[in-house]
Amino acid sequence: MVPPEVKVISVLITIFLVLWTGAALFATIKPRTFWNITQGWKATREPSPAYFLFSRIGTAILAFIGLVLLIQPYFN
Repeated sequence: MVPPEVKVISVLITIFLVLWTGAALFATIKPRTFWNITQGWKATREPSPAYFLFSRIGTAILAFIGLVLLIQPYFN
């Protein structure tokens, strides 16, 4: 039998991973909008297209990691 504390921690970790993966997927699909929400308010000019390309690559990696961590318990 699993203690209730472990179930609570498991639910919290799952919620965190869903939010993390969702944010990373959003940033991968719409990097310019994500930049406007997170950094645009304090910038004097928009970054170069290379910034958005590398941002898209990095967030795609984070989204992949989040998806792997979310589906990993089903393969044990």
